[in-house]
Amino acid sequence: MPSIAAEDISFSYGGEDVLSSFSFTIPGPGTVAVLGANGSGKSTLMKLIAGLLPLRRGRIEIDGRQVTEDNAFSIRRSIGIVFQDPDSQFVSPVLEEDTAFGPENYGFSRTEVMSRVDRSLSLTGLQDRRRSAPQLLSGGEKERAQLAGVIAISPDILIFDEAFSMLDLEGQRSMHDLVAALKEGRIVVSITHSAEEAALSDRVILLRRGRIAADGPSEDVLSDMDLLSSCSIRPSYALRLTSALREAGIDARFAISDDGLKEALCSLL
Repeated sequence: MPSIAAEDISFSYGGEDVLSSFSFTIPGPGTVAVLGANGSGKSTLMKLIAGLLPLRRGRIEIDGRQVTEDNAFSIRRSIGIVFQDPDSQFVSPVLEEDTAFGPENYGFSRTEVMSRVDRSLSLTGLQDRRRSAPQLLSGGEKERAQLAGVIAISPDILIFDEAFSMLDLEGQRSMHDLVAALKEGRIVVSITHSAEEAALSDRVILLRRGRIAADGPSEDVLSDMDLLSSCSIRPSYALRLTSALREAGIDARFAISDDGLKEALCSLL
């Protein structure tokens, strides 16, 4: 069963602390959002978890194994990262070959590689585009193509690093529906500065200047407007609207997501 544990980690760039005395545990499958403003340390944390940066102080464990410079590559096989800019991850002019890149590098047989490619492209709805150039796909298709290449290695941990911020609302919803279909048995971590996106996760770890400001169920963390403001996070539209209704004397229950907002408004009728 996948797990992530960070114990008293600190990290500095040029002598300036980015993460300070940082500890948390994700004991098993589930969806977690790491929410923070620019400079809060969330992307640095993602790179440390994935072994992309060497940890100097503290301890990180993936599936019970401590991440070190010696074993970071082998541990990284269980982690898939979807970045903000998909164009930076494409390595081939043909989508099918790009999707095959990961499993080929891990030494799977040609039969197994193509089986994984077929499954990944089918799951992401890109079977008909397998001979297309990834760079010529639409924005939403590029995100799905990037995800296809990641899930082809069957990672236990999926990390989305601001992956949906460049998509329109329809594209974001499409990607979140796809992620929901892939999360079974996995840890899914969303690195984001958006309260709306964080609301789609079960748990939120809220960062403020390299420290954990709050860690708990998304409903609890994302409904605290003062806390979000102190961390330079704009509350979700749903929370702002339901708060305004309550200030106007309308007994609407707080909501943090679009679905919650619909339920809150319908309950008033």
